[in-house]
Amino acid sequence: MDPAADPAADAVAIEGVMRTILPDRGAEHRTDGPGRAGIMGGMRFKPDAAGLVGAHVMSWVSLSPSFIPRTWWMTAVNTGISQTFGYVVGAAGTAAARAVGRQLGIEIRIDEEKARPAIETLPWLMFGISGLSWLRNLRAQTEIAGLMETRPIRSREHMVGVVGGLALTAGLVSVGRGINAIATHLSSALKPVMPAPVAAAIGAGATATGTALVLDKVVYRRLLEWLSKAAQETNAKLLPGRVPPVEPERSGSAASYEAWSTLGAKGQAVVSDGPRAVDIEEATGKPALTPIRAYAGWREGRDLEETAAAVVAELHRTGGFDREVLLVLTSTGTGWLQEWSASSVEFLTGGNCALASMQYTYLPSGVAFFADRISPVLAASTLLAAIEAELEQRPVERRPKLLVGGESLGALGGTKAFEGLEDMIGRVDGAVWSGLPRFTEFWESLVPFRRRGTPEIAPVIDDGRHVRFATRPEDLVTDVTGVPYGAWDSPRIVVAQHASDPVVWWSPDLLWRKPDWAKEKAGSDVSRSLQWQPWVTFWQVASDMPQSVSVPGGHGHRYVEDMLQYWAAVLGQDPLTDYSTIAQAIRRTIVPNFA
Repeated sequence: MDPAADPAADAVAIEGVMRTILPDRGAEHRTDGPGRAGIMGGMRFKPDAAGLVGAHVMSWVSLSPSFIPRTWWMTAVNTGISQTFGYVVGAAGTAAARAVGRQLGIEIRIDEEKARPAIETLPWLMFGISGLSWLRNLRAQTEIAGLMETRPIRSREHMVGVVGGLALTAGLVSVGRGINAIATHLSSALKPVMPAPVAAAIGAGATATGTALVLDKVVYRRLLEWLSKAAQETNAKLLPGRVPPVEPERSGSAASYEAWSTLGAKGQAVVSDGPRAVDIEEATGKPALTPIRAYAGWREGRDLEETAAAVVAELHRTGGFDREVLLVLTSTGTGWLQEWSASSVEFLTGGNCALASMQYTYLPSGVAFFADRISPVLAASTLLAAIEAELEQRPVERRPKLLVGGESLGALGGTKAFEGLEDMIGRVDGAVWSGLPRFTEFWESLVPFRRRGTPEIAPVIDDGRHVRFATRPEDLVTDVTGVPYGAWDSPRIVVAQHASDPVVWWSPDLLWRKPDWAKEKAGSDVSRSLQWQPWVTFWQVASDMPQSVSVPGGHGHRYVEDMLQYWAAVLGQDPLTDYSTIAQAIRRTIVPNFA
């Protein structure tokens, strides 16, 4: 903990912020002259007492730990959204109770003199509990940082997040009251010409519709347009340290049908990075080939079928169909590929392989994850179908082994190119999917049917005969319950998922349903203090996602060195062999800060 931090002073600071952003009772419904009356006259208000209690309680819950050590903005988002939810529930509950009481003719009176001590004590009690929750969360964040092998959050930084959350709460509540004031004004205007219940329903419906239109047309669409424009500009920029390849085995070279300038920033990284024959020979001590990398970028006016055909043309040009292994990777948004996945196969096969992939959007993965989940599915299906059609025309003995894979959004799209596990087994010779979201059809078709006693983070499916889930390479040999696996039939499929990866464990039903992973608490790098809470956990895990790529490898959404062992297993090699020499070589072929 930061020794300069003073919890008592911090508590006073929180109280001051609350008093500043949430005005006093004397301001309720007050106007500053005739011109201030009307719809917005009720915007100056004393917050609902039950709403404040609900907000406080939810702030305690929001400070509970999740997967990733929190930055200040993660704390602000979690606290603000949770407090707003608590305020709405508390205020709505009070309003509903009053309405029911009026209908039943029940009126509850409180003796203010007798209640005064409790009323005066309650705020201090709640602030005290808030302070304790804050200190407890600091300890939890230190624990999570230790599990993640990263630095703990500083107390001052955490305090900034708490204050930011209070400000966000005040803003959201004010917006909500403004919308409510508009609905009330519309209802009042309609009451002279229609029954009150009808007027209230029309006022509420019209306001809700208008709000939805504003959010969709003005906020969401404008934001998406801005993000799209920024992403398109980024796609056209050259990433540091990348140069056009000189090897004809690479797309973007002088011999390629695909010009360097058309590959996009991440596509240029794909063909620029990675090992050549000399790198593989130095690491393995054996003769090697320069791996083939066939890639086609997104182009205006070129559809997915044409882009896939361009990749196939590159494979023909480079002799990719004559290599021992053909690796088809589905990219994420922006066309990014997991370099550790591609390079692992290239080193393990002595370069006798070809990589095929293509870009289907220039949107960042985070945006595409929520705004466009169709494109990765169509891209994966289209490219795989085009390649399979070419393989069908070759004699069986001249066909390369067909491997597939993808990470995150690429895993989501890549697995949906198949109708299920049996279809995947029947069409490919192996696969590695890393960071696969749990709400995908492939994941949901397998994990609920796991062997009894195995946890959701590392389920055993059909005794591991074809597919094995792994949080670490050792899980490929012995399951998490300590039971050794039997024979692993070909084709082999690995689903790599870290227990601390929020991309895997986030799902819409976190809003209302406690998942098995939260009940089982089986993750070795997940805090035992993590507790599922309705509404709160959904936002906590969502805010964990952007930061999950910034933690050390082997945690969160960072699948790096372990990919060597996963691909070794798929290729029929020993996954527990020491591959440190190859791992060091892979690091040398990746441009710094882009590993």
